[in-house]
Amino acid sequence: MIALSSSQIEHWIGAFFWPFVRILAFLSTAPVFSATQIPIQVRVGLAVLLSVALTPALPEMPPVEFLSGDGLLLLLEQILIGVSIGFAVTLIFSAVQFAGSVISLQMGLGFSTFFDPQTGVEIPTISNFLNLIVLLLFMALNGQLLTLVVLDRSFTIFPVSTQLQLHANAWHSLVAAGGMVFALGLAIALPVLGALLLINIALGVLSKLAPQLNLFVIGFPLLIILGFVALALLMPAMPVLVQHLLNVSLQLSNQVLLQAARG
Repeated sequence: MIALSSSQIEHWIGAFFWPFVRILAFLSTAPVFSATQIPIQVRVGLAVLLSVALTPALPEMPPVEFLSGDGLLLLLEQILIGVSIGFAVTLIFSAVQFAGSVISLQMGLGFSTFFDPQTGVEIPTISNFLNLIVLLLFMALNGQLLTLVVLDRSFTIFPVSTQLQLHANAWHSLVAAGGMVFALGLAIALPVLGALLLINIALGVLSKLAPQLNLFVIGFPLLIILGFVALALLMPAMPVLVQHLLNVSLQLSNQVLLQAARG
């Protein structure tokens, strides 16, 4: 008769459970995988499949009791690592959404909002349009596969261990990336904002030369038309732009992992 102790059973389950927690946390925050249209059951099932596929190639998991203090700390650590990687990749869509919000405001379409299926909230129409374009380009560039590669590397850079290794430098880099969202967003919107600024200057000069003209009747449709023309001229550069944003987000993910592991 084969006798199994509770510690052996916990060790066997832990070999699958700890990677599953990190992968599920990543899928809950990463672009594409965290979309509201994807049911939770599908997300959990995908996390199970990835855990089964990755577990044989991962380092041996530490023997930890699930309900002990070390087990709870290890659970929290895996959640934080997975969420951090997903948050770093979401930088792409956050920057584009901010750029769309600024463009919408300058075009006079700030009041026009639309439900975004990626985030599950209402955002300006231009932001939603740019998000869809970036999402298609992100998947065309195999961005979702590259993010899974970063997730796989995280188990090598930052293996599952009972020794708490989360250093403050990693979280400082992740928080500082919030400023990067505004910088990249303004850089994306700059060509359109420049064109709209010239139109506003021209309308200001026109109001001085011909005060009898109703600038609200002329300026509002003119800003919308020229704003869409500027967006159309920006579209050919979108693949290069998304590739650059993808590289920036992947570099940020690797930087956070390395700093978290080494301090």
